Amino acid sequence: MSKTTNHSSLSRTLSLRVAISIGVGIMVGAGIFVFPGIASGQAGPAAMLSFLLAGSIAFIVALSTAELATAMPESGGGYYFVSRTFGPFWGMLIGVGQWLGLVFASAFYLYGFGSYLLDLLKEIGYQPGDPIILIGLATALLLTFINVLGTKSAGRLQNNVVLVLTGILTLLFMYGVLQALGIIGESSLPAPFAPMGYSPVFGVSALIFTSYLGFVQIATVGGEIINPQRNLPRALVASVLIVLSLYLLALFVTNSVLPVDQLKDLGETAIVEVARSLIGDIGALIVLFAGLLATFSSANASILSSSRTIFALSKDGLVPAWVSSIHERFGTPHRALVLVGLPIVGILFIGKLEVLAETASLLHLVIYGLICACVLKLRKKRPVWYVPGFKTPGYPVIPAIGMLAGFGLIVFMKPLSLMLGGSVLLVSALYYLAFAKGKTLTNPSPPHIEPQLRQPRILLPIALPLEKPIPLAILRNFTDLEVLLLGYKELKEQISPEQFEEEDDGESQKELDKVKKELEDESFDVITELVFTPDVSQAIDNVILEYDCQALLVVKPIDELNRLLIPVYDINQLSKRYATVIYELTKASNLPASLMFIESPENSEDSENEEAKDISNMKSEALNRLKQAGVRRKQIETGSVKVSNISEAVEEKSGSDDLVILVEANTKERENFINRIREEISDKIECPLLVVLEERVQKEDTEPEDSPAEEVEEEEDDDQQNKN
Repeated sequence: MSKTTNHSSLSRTLSLRVAISIGVGIMVGAGIFVFPGIASGQAGPAAMLSFLLAGSIAFIVALSTAELATAMPESGGGYYFVSRTFGPFWGMLIGVGQWLGLVFASAFYLYGFGSYLLDLLKEIGYQPGDPIILIGLATALLLTFINVLGTKSAGRLQNNVVLVLTGILTLLFMYGVLQALGIIGESSLPAPFAPMGYSPVFGVSALIFTSYLGFVQIATVGGEIINPQRNLPRALVASVLIVLSLYLLALFVTNSVLPVDQLKDLGETAIVEVARSLIGDIGALIVLFAGLLATFSSANASILSSSRTIFALSKDGLVPAWVSSIHERFGTPHRALVLVGLPIVGILFIGKLEVLAETASLLHLVIYGLICACVLKLRKKRPVWYVPGFKTPGYPVIPAIGMLAGFGLIVFMKPLSLMLGGSVLLVSALYYLAFAKGKTLTNPSPPHIEPQLRQPRILLPIALPLEKPIPLAILRNFTDLEVLLLGYKELKEQISPEQFEEEDDGESQKELDKVKKELEDESFDVITELVFTPDVSQAIDNVILEYDCQALLVVKPIDELNRLLIPVYDINQLSKRYATVIYELTKASNLPASLMFIESPENSEDSENEEAKDISNMKSEALNRLKQAGVRRKQIETGSVKVSNISEAVEEKSGSDDLVILVEANTKERENFINRIREEISDKIECPLLVVLEERVQKEDTEPEDSPAEEVEEEEDDDQQNKN
């Protein structure tokens, strides 16, 4: 294997602004210049409703995509979501459809780029002939080369182009709005609103849906977006809203400036004549220049996104492994980019690009429908790895509407487009059955939870004979767990374990087996250990290490669980394990999680101010951790208490129907920590106590875990300081 192929991961280099630019860049594209005239010619000013309807569907799908993207922030987008939800067969269909859909779209945009460039040259008096295809070929090769040089370079280019483009369009359309409203010149509002009636609205919605094919591609580069839990939902929603606003402005101004009959005759060139009517020939030049930027931007973003789909297919073994190799110098999937650039070059020679663009829309509508179906299935199935940082509001109604609407618009497609789209899916299916059948896929790794603690091994130490009932009300609140039942006899120093074992004559084992059966009757997996020891804390610590237990449950009787009480006294507690156990319990029980921040009662004025700052930092970090892990904010309660130690805080604030959750902050002092739990805390409270245990090796051998809520600028500063 060459050195190049050893690099199979993409780095997170794309900012929130670049992520939005990718979505806006694809969606604005040629659509905002081509569709206003065509749509208005078919539906009149009511075409605004068509764009609003299509935009609403896109917005619904964007919400579902945001949920999936925060649970699976990996490169591949729709392919990755569908393959992890419905399996590799459906993933293969969607992956190839996503790849070729963007290839077709890129060819369409590049052809449009050549057309706008020629029209611009003609507008300024130069007659270059008709080398549209050659211009498209040269631009395709240029963009492929730029993307090979690096994601950051391509992203920076994308960001700058989209900023200029949206700025030009916004200024032009706002000027048109001022004219239409009579603020500048005479009022010319679009009327009548629906000269052909409202029936064309739905057909036009299907026609122009290609205008909203870009937002899901943000998720396609999810593995390269900085802080995806925060930035992916923002980028997805913002890109749809920005583009929807631009389209509505364009339709309003177009129908205010020119009558419907003229718009119908002008068709795809209508927006140029609208600009000419508003501000003269300079307006036409501005729109032609903006058209160049739009088609260039769309092609660049499509090439970037399409290559990441092939990269994801290759990493999963559904296409050859060499495709996913990362360039040693530039850190980009250069071979995947070539597999995008070459088909684009070939498609440019075919013609009938409008049909190919509609085929791309069809393939994306299939993807959009399945994305919404993914949310419906994953919410119901609740796999261990599915912990979205953002949840689609209005579940299950909103995802169901998005699924039905996405599939429903396919009905309005042309027969040739349906045939081409169906052929792509059929070829993908045959390829899978011939070369990729039987492949297994790795489950996503959730970024802000500890997967082991969603299927935890919980240590349950019980003194024999058992005097207190097992707290089944707590164990039942875990989705899945394994119980390590540790039965112990605490001996006096002068009695050896061997001597006591002979005297016990198996009675303790019988007691332990009885408790084990009670737990197995509740369908728990149970492992048992029996120890006779004068040092129970040391024995517990040994068992934790030997069996790699993730939590320790101190037995107390409880009939009903009403609240989770979590004392917070050290920022090192706020780990993935802390967030995971609270997420798991709040999700299963719908109980409130009450965070209790502990302050010292005796401080000077300066130390009080400093401690208040520390408490504020801990509170902010705790809430960020829980939110990122998927805990709903309305389930989190916060408060503070001034006491000298944890024992006093727990004794003062806990009730008999609570579960107190302590999180280990320092594994080097675990034995002392266990002693404090047994001798100070447990004896003072009536409720059970769950102790979340950190992994000792991780804490001793590695640096403390960075907070995913930390700002990117702070991370970059820290990296720079480390280098210095």
